[in-house]
Amino acid sequence: MLGKLIKYDFKALSRFLVVIHIMLLVTAALGRVLVVGRFMQNPDSISNSEMGTVIMTVVIMVYVILFMSALFGTILMLAIHFYKNLYSDEGYLTHTLPVTRGQLLASKTICGSVWMLIDMALVSLSVLILVIYKPFVEQFIAYKDDVLEAMGFPDTVGYGKILFAVFLLSVIYAAENVLMVYMSIALGQLFSNHRVLGSVIVYFSINTIISIISGVVGAAYGISLLGNAVDERFLYSFYTKTYLFSIVLGIVFTAVSYFVTQLLMQKKLNLS
Repeated sequence: MLGKLIKYDFKALSRFLVVIHIMLLVTAALGRVLVVGRFMQNPDSISNSEMGTVIMTVVIMVYVILFMSALFGTILMLAIHFYKNLYSDEGYLTHTLPVTRGQLLASKTICGSVWMLIDMALVSLSVLILVIYKPFVEQFIAYKDDVLEAMGFPDTVGYGKILFAVFLLSVIYAAENVLMVYMSIALGQLFSNHRVLGSVIVYFSINTIISIISGVVGAAYGISLLGNAVDERFLYSFYTKTYLFSIVLGIVFTAVSYFVTQLLMQKKLNLS
């Protein structure tokens, strides 16, 4: 049954998210061809042309709008789907299904996390399409080993390991952000009135608290590491320990958010 729930949630979320991300990539490609590509070939071709200036302005405006829509629209759609499916009038039907509330939360967590990863990947891809050009790529390929060495990475660490580390952190970041939204909505249902507004207030309050905690603890941790600099491999040691710290902190926040959300769904399910 969990598989059917996941399929349903993906279908419901993809109606909007697929369209907005396709539009983002198409706009990035147009921006590359009409603006960046022409500018790289002839910098004066756009600035000295009234039509070129208009095209550049329109493309950039559309891209920025779609970029922001993809970033914030994804998390907004996840929040709307979670609230509508579990806490609105639709929730009465949802909770009559022969599934546990744990399965409902698991399905939405999986789908939401996957879509957050897709969003991060496609937004990053759109930026690369727009700004990366051939000479830069050629220079990077020629000096890629020197770049790692300058950053303090040993020879045993290649870009494959770095990409895997970034992917792992992205997975945790995606789950953490999705569950933070779900927990905020669940906590917002504890308000007697204005539950949607309550959820928004809770979300920003939790974000603020977590940012403060992460900033203070992270700064203290970073300072303690800086005080132990003893060898030429310090930078790599600093990166590694900071990365592990981020991983542990993300897992803790993710686990707490999941536990609180599931507990509230089991004990304090208030439908609108």
